[in-house]
Formats: sequence, C-alpha cells, structure tokens
Amino acid sequence: MNGKTLLLPLFLFAAVLLSADEFYTSFARGKWDRSQWLNVKGPRFSYVLEMVQNDDHIANPVPDEPDDIIFRKYASKVYAALVLDRTFDGNLTVASMMSFDHRMAPLLVIAPELGKSEDGKYHEFREHYEIVLYDQGINVWHHLWRDGKPYWYKAAWLKAAFQPKKIYELQVQLVHTAKGCQLSARCDGHELGYTEFALKEGPYYVGLIACEGRNRFYDFKVESKPVRKRK
Repeated sequence: MNGKTLLLPLFLFAAVLLSADEFYTSFARGKWDRSQWLNVKGPRFSYVLEMVQNDDHIANPVPDEPDDIIFRKYASKVYAALVLDRTFDGNLTVASMMSFDHRMAPLLVIAPELGKSEDGKYHEFREHYEIVLYDQGINVWHHLWRDGKPYWYKAAWLKAAFQPKKIYELQVQLVHTAKGCQLSARCDGHELGYTEFALKEGPYYVGLIACEGRNRFYDFKVESKPVRKRK
C-alpha cells in the first residue's frame, strides 16, 4: 500500500473542527456579570421576577412560608428565568450546580429563539427545551409555540430519587449526528438520553429557570464545539 492510498481516506473524511467556545461563571456575590444575562418571561405567566443574590448562589424570590405551602399555593408565582445574552452553535454541553427545597424544580433551558412579550418590554420564550431536576427524577419538556399560544409535552424522563436541599450538578449534552440530535442529561450517577429530531445545530440560547418552589443556582458552564462534517 503506497502513501497516496493511505492519504486518500484521511482527506475524504477529514473533520472541519474549530476551537471550542466556552463560558463559565460562579453565581457567588460579586463573581458574575449581571449584564451578560437576559431576563426572559415565561409565556404562561404575566410577570417577570429577578433572581435574588445570596452569598454563594442566586435563587428565585419566594414568600417567607414553609416549603410545602410555597409549593401548594405559590407554584405558579415564583417563576424566574435567566439566559445568556449570546447564542451557541454545534455540539453543546451545559451544566450547573443547583439545589431545590421540598420537591422541585430547577432546570436548564435551551431555546432556539426568543420572542417578545405582548407589551414589548421583555424577551419571552417561544420554542424551548426544559431539562428539569426534581425530587423524583429528571424530565425533559419540549415547549412549542403555535397560533400565538404556548403548548408543551414531556419528551423524555428518568425516575430517580433526588434530595431536597442537596447540591447536585445537572449536565445536559447535545451531540448532533446524521440521524438526529442526541440529547443526554446526567446527574449524580444517573443518565437519561434520547434522540431529539427537532433540535438543529443552532443557534440557541442557554440558561436556567427556577420554578414551582425555592431553587438555587451556584454556577453555570457552557462548552460548544462545531459539528464534525465530512468533506
């Protein structure tokens, strides 16, 4: 076998791969740049809440009530969302150290686009994916936008026990293949995975949402890499 024969497959299947695009921040007091983040309104709610700064984390504002009362009476009134003010493309890894009280539900969000609220004051979610940590496992919700209204369905789920007030790292990974996007979520030794055909190679916004109870976020990480393409 001569040198030309050896080089031919390498040329045909060479990958066009640029350097990774990375982002990391701690949410400890004085350690993050608030101007890099957008408040995003949930289309099901009429309000927008600002995260509360604590010494080593941020959290959604909730009433000074017992955990079960917050969940039972205020679950639809404590939604707060932040996404980075830039988009990412390609294969993606997003992770955050987070915790929750009582039952639920901190989450990572991936949004192909953002819309505007009816009054034009706020960014508002349109189609997006929520990867949710709660006391009984991990859920993936696909939210859609049709005829000016939101609707959603549970695209995947994993049953596992996660403890209130314990800090976990939730990691989400998107790997694009010729047969669709492989979405995986990992937390505390558990892993969920499925193929999401609707997720393209980008661009998409990434961020976090606190809802249904008291949620805390300690940091946020993103790494994106171009999808390998064969010539």
